[in-house]
Amino acid sequence: MTESPKAVGHPFKVGREVQELSLLLEISQTLEQSLDLREVVGPVLEAMAKHMGMVRGTLALLNRQTGEIFIEAAVGLSPKQRQRGRYKLGEGVTGKVVETGRPAASRCIRIAPRRSASSSVVRTHRATDT
Repeated sequence: MTESPKAVGHPFKVGREVQELSLLLEISQTLEQSLDLREVVGPVLEAMAKHMGMVRGTLALLNRQTGEIFIEAAVGLSPKQRQRGRYKLGEGVTGKVVETGRPAASRCIRIAPRRSASSSVVRTHRATDT
């Protein structure tokens, strides 16, 4: 008699859960290193890339005084790509995320809807206001 994958846990699901738990452990260890989020956000993005296979990722912040959205931290972007990462509310995937407060992800930015011409970001998650 064999047990169903649900009874013993599917190997892919278990592997993914172990990756996620390892990521959470590394993030918690990183966060306890400093109270300054600007110091830890880069290492957190790097941990996400390492554990979850994220190729590119950013943390974009909204400057409420200027209305500009800018990339505060990134993994997988060149310095030039990161510098170009400036958006207005509603512009591109990043601007839509900040405008709506809803996360978005794209496997291929070339086919992502609402893409800004200057955007090189593959995955964009809800931005934090400054």
